Amino acid sequence: MLTNFFSKSKPVTSVAILLLFVCFFLAAFLNSTSLLKTASYLPLFLLILGVFNFINSKNSLTFDNSFAFLFFTLLFGYFHQSFAINQHTYGHLTLLLFLRKVYSLQSDKNLTLKYFDGGLWLGISFLTVPTTVIFAPLLYVSILYHQRLTIQSFLSPIIGFFAPVFLYFTYCYWYELDNTFYSLFNWTTVTDYSLYQKLFFLIPFIAFSTITLIGIVLKTPKALAIKNSFRINWLLLLFNLAIAIILVLLIQQKDGSELIYLFFPTAIIIANLIEILQKKWLKEIILSLFIVGAFIMLFI
Repeated sequence: MLTNFFSKSKPVTSVAILLLFVCFFLAAFLNSTSLLKTASYLPLFLLILGVFNFINSKNSLTFDNSFAFLFFTLLFGYFHQSFAINQHTYGHLTLLLFLRKVYSLQSDKNLTLKYFDGGLWLGISFLTVPTTVIFAPLLYVSILYHQRLTIQSFLSPIIGFFAPVFLYFTYCYWYELDNTFYSLFNWTTVTDYSLYQKLFFLIPFIAFSTITLIGIVLKTPKALAIKNSFRINWLLLLFNLAIAIILVLLIQQKDGSELIYLFFPTAIIIANLIEILQKKWLKEIILSLFIVGAFIMLFI
């Protein structure tokens, strides 16, 4: 039943997933903030959902179904710390806008603008969360795979990146906040991962890591067997996941909200796994377990 319901991208399916997301959102916020303040945060997260759905559907990272949208929402339910309003919320949003340009390079339309915009959004993301700059190679790998590396495609992202960075430097210099600007390049990491060892983190983390790994193992041979745009996007997606993992490890303050950077590639990979499974009963079990588990997490 669940498989049939989510196997197509229909308005009723999207509404159901949005209601599920709102449930997770309210459960995460109502105990700590007022209803009015909680409501003011919702549009920001709906925007994140919208950008994710746009990237997936526009670039055909999955088939015409709602599995990716569902698992992206479930990840918020399991790791409700990602609902925290902090630098990672805005860093993730700007990074999604960067990824939108990365995956859109399969189209030849307005390439120069895409190169510039990709660098621009990465620059803004860098000002929000400096370590997100490690995503820069992903843009150039996409250029190499989908287009070709030229002086224009090489320089346009760099110019786009330095545009907001230079403006911020000018602001800091004018108001004698030089140290604030230079602190963007002062990266320190924390090796304390004790938070991840707690059961409410460890169990869902192992579950999502396992099913993501299975998805990579089963889907990769099928994706590489056919020379098309999805083959390139799948390789980009795996590179995306690898960089996201490194980013999470580099982030200094580990409170759980940093895991949001893993949501995009994880949801897409799991959705691709669900698509290739032949046995319907197995799909039903996976969907049922993850949905029921998400509701259980509301009470932990």
